[in-house]
Amino acid sequence: MEDEKGTTEDQLTPVGKMKGEIDGEFESFYVAVDNQGEVYINRDIEYSQRAYDKTDDWKQISKEKLMEYERDLHFMPSQSRGVRR
Repeated sequence: MEDEKGTTEDQLTPVGKMKGEIDGEFESFYVAVDNQGEVYINRDIEYSQRAYDKTDDWKQISKEKLMEYERDLHFMPSQSRGVRR
């Protein structure tokens, strides 16, 4: 089933990427949300047109856990691939 934006229930909306160091370990993952506002992360994203399809590679996390990551990691928002000026 599609919503008014043309996305299906199995598609996620990209939010951005988080990366940095936590406890001496490098962390890097993509962040996306579903149409219910649930947060998902993916540490090994598939670089294809289906990268943001909700698959087992996307792990749901709580908004509280995302806030913990935000304290320690650098956030890079998703960029539109539209026309550059």
